[in-house]
Amino acid sequence: MLDAALAIDPDDDAGGGVDLALTVRNAGDSPETLRFRTGQRADFAAYSIDGTSEEDGNDVSDGDPVWRYGTGRLFTQVLGSETLEPGESTAYEETWENPSPGRYRIVGEVTAEECDLTATATVAVD
Repeated sequence: MLDAALAIDPDDDAGGGVDLALTVRNAGDSPETLRFRTGQRADFAAYSIDGTSEEDGNDVSDGDPVWRYGTGRLFTQVLGSETLEPGESTAYEETWENPSPGRYRIVGEVTAEECDLTATATVAVD
């Protein structure tokens, strides 16, 4: 059984980026293999919250993201896999460079085949 968690670390310097880390952990009793169609292992997307809160029951990720890591990038076109033993974890890290000030919902997603591993977090960028 795999689970995912998203950690966000906004850079407090002016014009800094937001560091993102999507950690996948095997919480089960047997090895789990993630199979990938490309060199991309994870994708991240930022959705503007604009004063809306998830507690209000509104889906703050309606619409297009204001930023997506994979947009405009090329990834190697090779098959690959990663096996996580019980208790083992791996992290996929990226940086969102120069975001505009505001509140965002960040969604991290593992891009493996037949896998639904996502995690979300919110961040305020000054």
